[in-house]
Amino acid sequence: MKKFKKVLAMLLAGAMVLGFAGCGSDEKETDSADKKVIVFGTNAEFPPFEYVTSKGTIGEFDGIDIAIAQKIAEDQGKEAKINNMEFDSLLLALDNGQVDAVIAGMTVTDERKQAYDFSTPYYTATQVMIVKGDSDIQKASDMKDKKIVVIQGYTGETCVQEMGYNYEAFKKGTEAIMELVNGKCDVVVIDSATAEKFVGDNEGLKIVEDPDAFEAEEYAIAVKKGNTELLNQINASVQKMLDDGTVSELSAKYLDVDTEEDASGSDAE
Repeated sequence: MKKFKKVLAMLLAGAMVLGFAGCGSDEKETDSADKKVIVFGTNAEFPPFEYVTSKGTIGEFDGIDIAIAQKIAEDQGKEAKINNMEFDSLLLALDNGQVDAVIAGMTVTDERKQAYDFSTPYYTATQVMIVKGDSDIQKASDMKDKKIVVIQGYTGETCVQEMGYNYEAFKKGTEAIMELVNGKCDVVVIDSATAEKFVGDNEGLKIVEDPDAFEAEEYAIAVKKGNTELLNQINASVQKMLDDGTVSELSAKYLDVDTEEDASGSDAE
């Protein structure tokens, strides 16, 4: 009898474990389906698209991308949260499920499209060179034998690599600009809109363009491959903002915002 009771108790315990496991599984699926938060990964060192400030649109974060993220979440009846990290870690965080989407002035490339799905592009930019006002650099080929600085993981680094030039890479745009301001390098290669902000915030610098050397590129929002539900939601909101002029308005607004103190003072990374 004792043996029978022992076996019966073990069977009942096993059934309870399976029952709880089943409940846990259903709850997880429900949470996923009913998720009310979109976690966006970004690198808040890229004004005017994303930067740290005392009063941001989402927490301490602000910029064109942050405002777009907020509007996407609002459109979908959800809350937007920001996970700030180094640019090189963003797509890995997407793979690991740390973020739902990446919005970080990210250029759509064929290589990235093989591994991730991208939204409708919302901004077109190009690479430019930031130099001191008295620099003799007038085109990309003039950078040969100059001390070049780029931001690690940005398109500018890829462009300089393809040109075969030596360079130094920094993790933050502000650090790269300070190298130039302090005379420790000759040129910084970076995206055009961000270059405008840095030049506007730092006297004695200018932008040099070379359309023959730098092609136009498009920014879009990345999601995990196959996450069509979220991608469709994002695309609907992005297209709406493109059609009604919201993206253009945000671009004009944030290009006029003085981010020098907040962006340069950031230690978010």
